[in-house]
Amino acid sequence: MNLEDKINKVLEDLFPINRSLTGVGVRKTLGYIKENFLHESEIKTISSGTEVFDWRVPDEWGISDAYVKNNKGEKIINLTESNLHVMSYSAPVDKIVSKEVLLDHLYTVPKHPDWIPYRTSYYKKNWGFCCPHSLIESEKFSGPFEVKIDSHHDSKGSLNWLECLKHGETEDEILISTYCCHPSLANDNLSGIVASIFLFEYLSQLKTRYTYRLVIVPETIGAISFLSQANTKKIVGGMILSCVAGPDEFSIKEGFDKNHWVNQAAHFALNKVVGDSYKVYPFEPAGSDERQYSTPGFRIVTPSIHKSKYHEYEEYHTSADNLDFISLEALTKTIEVHKEWINFIESYCFPKRSQMSCEFQLGHRDLYPSIGGSTSQSAHVENSRGFSFRRFDFNQQVEIKASHLPAFKWLMHLADGSLTNFEIAEKSGLPLTIVNESIAAMYQKKLVTLT
Repeated sequence: MNLEDKINKVLEDLFPINRSLTGVGVRKTLGYIKENFLHESEIKTISSGTEVFDWRVPDEWGISDAYVKNNKGEKIINLTESNLHVMSYSAPVDKIVSKEVLLDHLYTVPKHPDWIPYRTSYYKKNWGFCCPHSLIESEKFSGPFEVKIDSHHDSKGSLNWLECLKHGETEDEILISTYCCHPSLANDNLSGIVASIFLFEYLSQLKTRYTYRLVIVPETIGAISFLSQANTKKIVGGMILSCVAGPDEFSIKEGFDKNHWVNQAAHFALNKVVGDSYKVYPFEPAGSDERQYSTPGFRIVTPSIHKSKYHEYEEYHTSADNLDFISLEALTKTIEVHKEWINFIESYCFPKRSQMSCEFQLGHRDLYPSIGGSTSQSAHVENSRGFSFRRFDFNQQVEIKASHLPAFKWLMHLADGSLTNFEIAEKSGLPLTIVNESIAAMYQKKLVTLT
């Protein structure tokens, strides 16, 4: 089965599941991922009522049936027809109500009369239904109405999330985060779940410097719960996967530190795959779980790359955000962008001289031509291969050529631990390939460390 067929199967398998912050739908989704893809992952559990910073884990919510019957006994709204028909976390109700009362608990999208909106009431007990606006203007909408929501809130329940760890050469972690609490919404955020699965499968095949941690969490409270238990001092940056398969152009919402190398890597990746035809949204404390990761207690820089960003497309949080709205082409291209982001992450380093005074004696370390006097040694770059977008292994053996000498000199001048290899290449005007190879040669001679 090729990648597109695999992706399509996962989409079809997971789309119908009724997910919320807690409950069977979340566990079924996470169990599916663990069983079929990320076998080494762990499904975490935290009990309802647990205090996590300023929040409290909510009671677990479950629902088995819900409907509205008109005065003819017809089910005009039925949970079995769409998970969106019931407001998530609705309290149980079983009674006869008037048209006026029902309308107070009914949500529609008047501008798009055939769409069903997505609504929630997580932290305040309420009940409600969602339906096409065309229904309330039809003859079927005649009361009084029988309304039933067979749901429950369990104070002895739990909240669940999935974590998967891919060990690298260092304990420094890159966090990849996505959320799993939305029912039957394709771009927001089944697309992020699917992209994270196949991105992590790609990671599992690589030898990496960094350790990578994938978390699939219920949005907000799930991220907060994860942070309450995580050793966040190891996390040096990350990425949020949200809304990554829609028809609109690519965009990036930058992490809170615009100049951070994780942000830079995201821009590099987008430029490589899609060129400069993408939109940039500066950081703001709104959106997805970057709101939690970037708070003063953590300051984890987590940009997010989108394909139809949340709030920016009409179908957002409605039944129109379905499997027909997204495309396999968009999703696979998003995965490609994030693979390149990882490649850039793995190529980043902050070279720092082992001692800061004067030049190193390169000759007896076989890093300087044995015959001196050439006027071209400081300026001429031979066999330049241009800007490299490939992952670079700083442990690889490098054949020293005259083309490396200018880079050695610039590194002895600039490698004080404050600049990345990318910045050194930019300041020196030398190809990143040459700079990386020169760093590798000096690293192996213990002339620089990589921080």
